[in-house]
Amino acid sequence: MPGGSEYDSLASRSSDKPDPPHRAMVQWYRPGLWLSTGVQVLISTILGQRFDYRLMERAAGVRVPGATRRPADRGGDQTVDVAAVDYTGHAGKGPFYFDYLADTGDGWNPTYAIASLVSQEEIQIGDQRLPRGAFLLMGGDEVYPDGSKTNYGERLVAPFDEAWGTQPVPPGLSLFAIPGNHDWYDGLISFSRQFRPGRHVGGWTTAQTRSYFAIRLPYQWWLWAVDIQLEADIDIGQRDYFEKIAADLKRGDRVIMASAEPDWLYRDIKDPAVESNLGYLESQIVRPRGADVYVWLAGDLHHYRRHARLDDSRYQRIVCGGGGAYLSPTHQSVLGPAGSVARRTVEVGSTRYEQQCAFPQASTSWRLSLLNFFFLFRNWPAGLLMGLFYASATWLHPENPINLEQFLSDPARLLWGLLVAGAATFFSYSSGRDGRSFRLIGGLAHAAAHISLALYIAHLSYHLCKGFDDKLYFLLAQVGLNYLGGAICGPILLGIYLLIAANVFGAHTDEAFSALRVQDYKAFLRLRIFADGMLEIFPIGVPRVPRDGEARGEYLLIEGPVRVRPRGAGPSA
Repeated sequence: MPGGSEYDSLASRSSDKPDPPHRAMVQWYRPGLWLSTGVQVLISTILGQRFDYRLMERAAGVRVPGATRRPADRGGDQTVDVAAVDYTGHAGKGPFYFDYLADTGDGWNPTYAIASLVSQEEIQIGDQRLPRGAFLLMGGDEVYPDGSKTNYGERLVAPFDEAWGTQPVPPGLSLFAIPGNHDWYDGLISFSRQFRPGRHVGGWTTAQTRSYFAIRLPYQWWLWAVDIQLEADIDIGQRDYFEKIAADLKRGDRVIMASAEPDWLYRDIKDPAVESNLGYLESQIVRPRGADVYVWLAGDLHHYRRHARLDDSRYQRIVCGGGGAYLSPTHQSVLGPAGSVARRTVEVGSTRYEQQCAFPQASTSWRLSLLNFFFLFRNWPAGLLMGLFYASATWLHPENPINLEQFLSDPARLLWGLLVAGAATFFSYSSGRDGRSFRLIGGLAHAAAHISLALYIAHLSYHLCKGFDDKLYFLLAQVGLNYLGGAICGPILLGIYLLIAANVFGAHTDEAFSALRVQDYKAFLRLRIFADGMLEIFPIGVPRVPRDGEARGEYLLIEGPVRVRPRGAGPSA
């Protein structure tokens, strides 16, 4: 297809094309990736503040064939889309199913494992057979490390195509996607190309014209998918869109709100000082029409967790970012802040939500975190760069042994130390939302540990090499030993730092687990709406993802199913 990659779609695959590469999990501690991702984040942040691709989507005014529309409120305006697809025609045909997954497109193995499950015509859960959903919603970060054309093709489309195989493609099987921050790194250009109407991913056909949309479901349910861009922001056009959508809400309608991030874990969306856009949509647009948001869905955290409202279990907030990316922790730190994203109790305004389930269990998550002791073996490319920092301490003045007194009195070495301290502190401050009180002290302690280790290695290398009479040999040997020592000991120290920071202080949780690249414990949701209005949510988990060449993995029902019986729903399904 025009604009696609070599592995663009199921329809374009043919026997004379090479098999797609089975990409490994992204190595986040590869120096080249640090540079390229850092530049992309910087550029996307700057451009995101000055240019918003969603405004172009709004100006284009493109339409989805068959979309439900109503006249605009003001004369002279064009008609507006009320829903990307209207599934209310399913009413009277029995339960309605759709699927949800988020954070896909990392390594081939986990992405293929989840794609294989959602591609099956039905899956067996106990004595129930759950048919494939009428559509698939991808809830954010569809590909890693960034949303390039090649990454979409090789890390997302190819495993979904191969998982679908040769089974027939039923008509009307649609795919919708919400962009996450990794999709936004190129300004949403590749995302909009990949998910424009009429493209194919496995057996699904893309069916959206915007990065945000509303889907009208049967039995008085709606799905609102919100694009929060890079700064948890919705643009004016998006707000206007949902305000126009809300004109078709009826009293008693039920809404599922989906976004790329679990805003309720990152901040209190009911706090006026936060100015949460998601909170605004619920309180100012949905509820004044007599409708209610019963379920919130999000990814971003690469695990399954569910919080239920303490005084009313009809209201659920679910994180299910297990579509294929590296695992995120589910355990709490020893001394971490009460506001940690791993907390079990969440305050939304005056309402309390309690964690009901997590996959994997906290004990499993904690045990996996200990793998950071083996950081060097899992992330050896990081040592290639860290060795340069250690070797540079010798390069400054190789003829003298290095000790603390000389270090403090030598301007060149002191400047080197300040650069190391600055880099470590920057790393600490860029570590996400948790452990903010830890950042300065932890960053400086991390820097002090590396400086001390570098001085000790330099001291040892000096005494090991001082027997060389030739100064060139002496210099090369000492610098080489310092580089080797830094390339080995630096990553080990970094792994220990991440282990302590995450497990004790609740900081660097994402950095600690991205280093592990755990492929297992993946999950997706299959949702079922009954004719009486009751919603059932089946969280399907894969404890161990099959590796290349292994048979299809086993899946299980993580909990539940979770039942949501909204106001006005019948007494039984």
